[in-house]
Amino acid sequence: MKRTPWILLLAFVLVLFIVGCAPETSTTPIPPIALDTSGAPVSSRVKASAEVMPADEAHLSFVISGLVKEVVVKEGDRIEAGQALLALDMAEQEFAVVAAEEALFSAQVNAQLQRIRNKQYRDGKFIVTSGPREQIVVADSKVEQRQAALETAKASLAQSTLLAPFEGTVVEINVSPGEYVQSSQVVVSLADLNNLQVETTDLSELNVAAISVGQSAKVFVEALNEEYEGKVTAISPISDTIGGDVVFKVTIQLDNQPDDLLWGMSADVEINVESP
Repeated sequence: MKRTPWILLLAFVLVLFIVGCAPETSTTPIPPIALDTSGAPVSSRVKASAEVMPADEAHLSFVISGLVKEVVVKEGDRIEAGQALLALDMAEQEFAVVAAEEALFSAQVNAQLQRIRNKQYRDGKFIVTSGPREQIVVADSKVEQRQAALETAKASLAQSTLLAPFEGTVVEINVSPGEYVQSSQVVVSLADLNNLQVETTDLSELNVAAISVGQSAKVFVEALNEEYEGKVTAISPISDTIGGDVVFKVTIQLDNQPDDLLWGMSADVEINVESP
């Protein structure tokens, strides 16, 4: 029993020896992770689907109803700004203008007569005396009323002719001579096909903040199998929703418009958001 402390001491020394001879283990340090807090976009280019559209487009209608008297143009015609396109049969309005002109002339003559109501020859010369002041005021007032009525009749007659708001091409005519049209009914459509542009259709709200006017872009037109250079010219301030996603329309003007580019062609755009 007296040997027990020596045995325990020997066992303790042996354990210390084994631990001291064991190889040291080394741990590999974890490399630090650098976070980019600059706020710059992950990619320098934003991609989106797009469609070729005219820079100007209009669907025109009359503000009054009536029978179509004449269709001056045909589909495919190039027209100038202010050119007549269609006209309504407005015989009543034409008569109203003539009647208003005659009424104005009569009122003007009456107003002059009130100013030279009496004309007498005295001492070798004519002396003109006018009528009462009140009658002159009434006559002048009638002249103003007849003038206003004439302007109204002319304006009504002018509404019977539809004029082109800008230079472009007639792309569609929806009526024929002799057909009765209602006010606000679309009768003709125009578009500026010489100035086509590309408008994105699915550019996400997550990318629109990185886009600004003037940035360069590449446009690939699928139908032509060609890529063209362009620049961002407009960013819509109003969003749209497609399949639950919020998107914005971005407009791109091509540096050179190809002759065979047509309205409605689909395209893919790639905007360089790092360009000025």
